[in-house]
Amino acid sequence: MTVAEWSTVFGLVIAVLTAIYASMRFMVKAIMRELQPNGGNSLKDQVSRIETRLDQLILEMAFQQNKD
Repeated sequence: MTVAEWSTVFGLVIAVLTAIYASMRFMVKAIMRELQPNGGNSLKDQVSRIETRLDQLILEMAFQQNKD
């Protein structure tokens, strides 16, 4: 292979690796956005609300058991 062919192959490999890196970076950013609280729309906010409600239900059940 000539130098021109090798440089073309090298350029192609660099382009493919850059595309893979860019797509992985995009996916990681999207996932991280869901895992950080943002005022109610993220997965973390939803899990926190469920946890709070569950704690309230447990307290209500304990109060009902003590009442009986």
